[in-house]
Amino acid sequence: MGKAHNNVLDDFYSKWQHVFLVVNKWFTFKAMSDTYSNVENVKKLLNHQAFDLRNPNKVYSLMGGFCGSPHEFPCKDGSSYKFLGEIVVQLDQPNPQVASRMVLAFSRWMRYDETGKTLKRPN
Repeated sequence: MGKAHNNVLDDFYSKWQHVFLVVNKWFTFKAMSDTYSNVENVKKLLNHQAFDLRNPNKVYSLMGGFCGSPHEFPCKDGSSYKFLGEIVVQLDQPNPQVASRMVLAFSRWMRYDETGKTLKRPN
């Protein structure tokens, strides 16, 4: 995602930041970025003022967008799988239903490359 794309999304957020449903979509768009190492971008969004890990819709928007990204989630170095696993662990205690829904991203293992398949298999 280039600088112009980021600027457009930032302007969009500035205009619509008071409309919760629109902000949720904004999180999804930001999380679906096709930039290399989007994991770091999504980690930063976890600390965004409009994000709350206790709000299921915010989690579904951000993490669902991230997991739905064909560019980033099935990454070769495994960082996206590790990151999602860390989020699931954080979610499990306060909201196991949301955590279990996030785990579904791992169940689509047949579409991943061999690295992703290996990282998701139980030992």
